[in-house]
Amino acid sequence: MDESMMTLRRLLAVHDEAIIEAGTAWVRDAAAVDLADRPVAETRGLVAESVRAYAALLLDGDPRPRDAFIERVTTLRSTQRFRISTLLRGLFSFHRALEPVLARHSVPHHLAFAILRRVDAACSEAAFLAADTYARKLHAVVDEAQRELVRREKLAALGGLVAGVAHEVGTPLGVAITAVSLAQDCLQELSDAFTAGALRQRDLAGGLGRAREAAGIGLGNLQRAAGLVAGFKQLAVDQSSESRRAVALGAHVHELLASLAPLYRRGPHRVEVDVRADLVVTTYPGAIAQIVTNLLHNALVHAFPSGHVGTVILWIDRSADGQVELGCGDDGVGIAPELLRRVYEPFFTTARGSGGSGLGLHIVHNLVTDLLCGTIRAESTLGRGARFTVRFPAHAEA
Repeated sequence: MDESMMTLRRLLAVHDEAIIEAGTAWVRDAAAVDLADRPVAETRGLVAESVRAYAALLLDGDPRPRDAFIERVTTLRSTQRFRISTLLRGLFSFHRALEPVLARHSVPHHLAFAILRRVDAACSEAAFLAADTYARKLHAVVDEAQRELVRREKLAALGGLVAGVAHEVGTPLGVAITAVSLAQDCLQELSDAFTAGALRQRDLAGGLGRAREAAGIGLGNLQRAAGLVAGFKQLAVDQSSESRRAVALGAHVHELLASLAPLYRRGPHRVEVDVRADLVVTTYPGAIAQIVTNLLHNALVHAFPSGHVGTVILWIDRSADGQVELGCGDDGVGIAPELLRRVYEPFFTTARGSGGSGLGLHIVHNLVTDLLCGTIRAESTLGRGARFTVRFPAHAEA
């Protein structure tokens, strides 16, 4: 141990209480707002513990008391939590209190300078460590709060999804049950008439016709319910089950469009594909198919009200930042600004009475952001159509 540290050891052995008292007075004066209503003993304890920590560090080379002190005083749940500014003053109080003690006891200048230089370095290091520790703990609390908010939002969304599915599926199931019950009654009437020997050909034809109509209604509504359930299952798409491979995107979209012909061939609307860049990408073709299907179906259902004939264009291009761009645009009625902000919400639809479930664009958003690691942007002007632009990396992550 050099002469300066030997001098510091002697001073602390004799004058440690005086140093602690001076440090306490300086901290309380400098942090008067924070400490006005807090007992002096509390501040004194802070200063005393910091002095002992510095003594262990400077005289014995042991940083553990300092680290334990910083860990304790930066605990966010502490009932004696100080402002960070007060805590930093407590860490510098040793230096401030030591200066007059050195002067009062006529410590030679070169020794006093060496002591203060070592103490100043220790105080600065402790202050930086305390700030880093405090920030780390604060960030951990914020991250945990964010995770909890996300968890609660997911639970709330799940509750909304379940309620939406129950509502959406309940209607077609109720109609199907009524229709099947009607068909059963018709068949029972025919059976009773046949057993009684009173079944006439006209009654048979009428009864079978009613039963056939009821069965058709029931089948149609059961198919609608099955489609809703399938859409709900798609919301939780399992990424690990989706195959990833190289795809010529232009050819793939043309093939998809051919398979989707029943969506638009019977109607008056025209669907076109514009391959602006012939790209081969390594991605998830199943997700691309789902995205294209939902975007096209959404345009055909919502863009063109009765009597309005229009065009839907699917395009493929490379964006300015080198990503793949897959878009769908129409020249339909457009989307109002207040609705455009909600188009990705589950079960949000403006076509509730005409078969819309509100699942399509929510599924698209999940596939683009979660599976393709991309983005989707919706743009629209009332009366001038809508555009949905999907951008994603050319090589999707496995």
